[in-house]
Amino acid sequence: MKKWLLILSFTLLLGGCGTTEKNEADKGEPVMGDGNKQEQHKDKPGRDHSGGIVAGAIEAKLSVMEQNTGSTLLRYELKNQTEQIKTFEFTSGKKFDYIVKDESGKKVYQYSHDHMFTQSLSKITLKQGETFTQDIMIKNLPAGTYTIEIWLTAKNEENDYRQKKTFEIQ
Repeated sequence: MKKWLLILSFTLLLGGCGTTEKNEADKGEPVMGDGNKQEQHKDKPGRDHSGGIVAGAIEAKLSVMEQNTGSTLLRYELKNQTEQIKTFEFTSGKKFDYIVKDESGKKVYQYSHDHMFTQSLSKITLKQGETFTQDIMIKNLPAGTYTIEIWLTAKNEENDYRQKKTFEIQ
């Protein structure tokens, strides 16, 4: 009898784990992070649908989500606007890279220079209307105006979905 109660308790405990993070992401609120947060989601009702599905296009977008004193949160998104499933294949755990430059155009930071990545094949599959989202927290830079350039590092792709955005650190 005790054995069955223990098994039942353990099963219920495991079943309740891991449900809050997805619910927070569904609210559309920015997720704070240093570039390690990745999500895929289908568009929810109420989201901005500018034009619907465009045959043959993956829509890349980079936007400033939040600016605070000493930091800026940016969001890189790839939306599958095609009528087919799109799969991006990677030769390592590095799915994207970015460079931050100061006002004079001098490189002050590159994401891949101080990160290590798993050496294993991986992929991202986006169904029609799905979006890959990557949040990027820029901090520890002196106050000023900067430009970020971000791109996807998928192999065998003609387009790297490169985006640029100017932002300020206050």
